[in-house]
Amino acid sequence: MRVFFTSDLHFGHENVIRFDKRPFATVDEMDEELIERWNAKVSEGDLVYVLGDFIWKSKNNDAPALLKRLNGSKILIKGNHDRFLHNSAAKKALAGLKDYDDIAVTLSDGSKRRCILSHYFIPFYNGSRYKAIHLHGHSHATAEAAEEVRIVNELNSRGYNLNIFNVGCMYWNYEPVTLEEILNSKTEE
Repeated sequence: MRVFFTSDLHFGHENVIRFDKRPFATVDEMDEELIERWNAKVSEGDLVYVLGDFIWKSKNNDAPALLKRLNGSKILIKGNHDRFLHNSAAKKALAGLKDYDDIAVTLSDGSKRRCILSHYFIPFYNGSRYKAIHLHGHSHATAEAAEEVRIVNELNSRGYNLNIFNVGCMYWNYEPVTLEEILNSKTEE
C-alpha cells in the first residue's frame, strides 16, 4: 500500500478554474482530468489523504459516485469548502474523516517520517522541533501562499528547522503525490 497526499481539488467548482488559472476550459473537463490523473497514479490498494476542499458541491447527489470513481481509500482532513459532507452516502464512501491527523509514513528505504496533516498552514506544528513534516493545503497559489513560504524561510533562517509543504493539487500537476515525491522536490530546489 502506498500513501498519497493532495488538497484543494475542488471537484464541481467552476470558479476555481479562473481563481487558480487552472488549464481546463470547463468544470466537467477539470473533473474528468482530475479523476484520470488520480487513477493513473493511485491503485485500489493505496491510501490517499485529501487535506481539504475535496468536492465543492455535487449536483444530483453525485458525490458518492465520484468518490467511487477514484482509486484507493480516501481519508479527508476537512477543509473550509467540503460542502458535500452533508450527504451521508458520500461520508460513508470515505475511509475516514478528520479535522487534523498525526501519522507516520514509511519511506521506500524503510525509514519512518512523522507527518502532521491539516487543511491549514501551521508554522509551529506538533513535532516541528523534532523533524516532523507538516502537510497542508488551503492557500492555493495566492499571496497568502507566498507569505507562508516567506514565514517558513524567515523562521528557518533564525534556527528553526521547519519542513512544511503545500500539497494543493495545483502545485503537483493536479495529481496526488507520495511523501518521497514531496521530499525529493525539496532537494531539487
